[in-house]
Amino acid sequence: MTNSNSTEEMFSVTRSFVPNIILDSIGIGLCIIAVCKTFIFIILILIRRQLTKSKDKILFLLSFNMYMSIFIFSLFLLDMFISMIKGHLYPDMSQINDDTLWCRLKVYLSTVALISSLYSTTIQALYRFFRITYYNRYFFYVNIYFYIFILSIQVIISSFQPLPILLIGDYQYEDYHCQINLTNGRGILMAAFLIWLLPVSITVVIYVYTLRYIRQNSSKFTQQQQTKINRNFIVIKRILWLIIFILVFGMPACSTTIVFYLFGYVGWWANHLTWLTFVLSFIGKDTDDNKSCPICCRSLSIGNHLKPANRLITNRIDRYLVKYLAYDLEKILRGSFSDHISKTCTKTDVSCLASDILCPWLGPRYQLNDHLKSCPYQQIRPI
Repeated sequence: MTNSNSTEEMFSVTRSFVPNIILDSIGIGLCIIAVCKTFIFIILILIRRQLTKSKDKILFLLSFNMYMSIFIFSLFLLDMFISMIKGHLYPDMSQINDDTLWCRLKVYLSTVALISSLYSTTIQALYRFFRITYYNRYFFYVNIYFYIFILSIQVIISSFQPLPILLIGDYQYEDYHCQINLTNGRGILMAAFLIWLLPVSITVVIYVYTLRYIRQNSSKFTQQQQTKINRNFIVIKRILWLIIFILVFGMPACSTTIVFYLFGYVGWWANHLTWLTFVLSFIGKDTDDNKSCPICCRSLSIGNHLKPANRLITNRIDRYLVKYLAYDLEKILRGSFSDHISKTCTKTDVSCLASDILCPWLGPRYQLNDHLKSCPYQQIRPI
């Protein structure tokens, strides 16, 4: 009987050996993609920071915070998958060397990075919320030191939230790395509340309050304010959908625990399923977060800034705001493009088009404003 049991155990280990190595390799590959991708964006942000307007530096700061959090979390995940593949290749040696206090500290620090990345999207939603509801109080969305203070609070909160899980000993050594055991109902519930529900709940509250504010005050907004508010609210909706996307990918961890309590079964693949979905969700997160920061997306783009500036106003005169810089006949601070043409254009027998008035420019987009300042007509900006 003993020989039969040992034989069955040996065959079971053999059957799961190759799939484990394959899944470990896939996890390492995905983590390398996430690390390289976020590292490239961090470098681009640091390179372009000197070319950024002062009013856009907050968006770049928030994006830098987000990418740095994901970068650190991806590094910890990469280290975890490397430990797993080493353990599956050399099980006896890994079991002796890796079950240490440092192993538990690593999973705690990775959780801090995870929470920080979730709060980074919440802070971006908060920034858009201030731009909509407190548009006349520039301190809330222009003062960069205010957001440096908020990011400092984010780091402190992210460090304290997973501390109870570490102190009560719910981080345990399993499958050659430390984590909350998927069969530990108390630990999974605490993690769901402390790690996920708090940042997600704050983001949902921001979305609901912003929607309520817009519906109650929509009749008071000017056309320009309405356009800006719609644009910022779209960003908040994207952030909300992004967090829902991450939550959906985080469901395997909770579902594994539920299946265990209902049927008493946990597959050998449960850890891989949980962590691979985490990696995929955060690879998608840093892609979608680019869309939540249009200015960052344009500034970090290599190809878009080479498009001709004339395309901005061709056949779209009414959608753009004209800020008059200098003209000999009359000074118009704000007005529509057509009104400006009717007062300043002396060629009554010629139809003045936007492309005729705008100084020709085919250079990079970020240099357009400097070029238009030297133009003797006007500066044209999107609303």
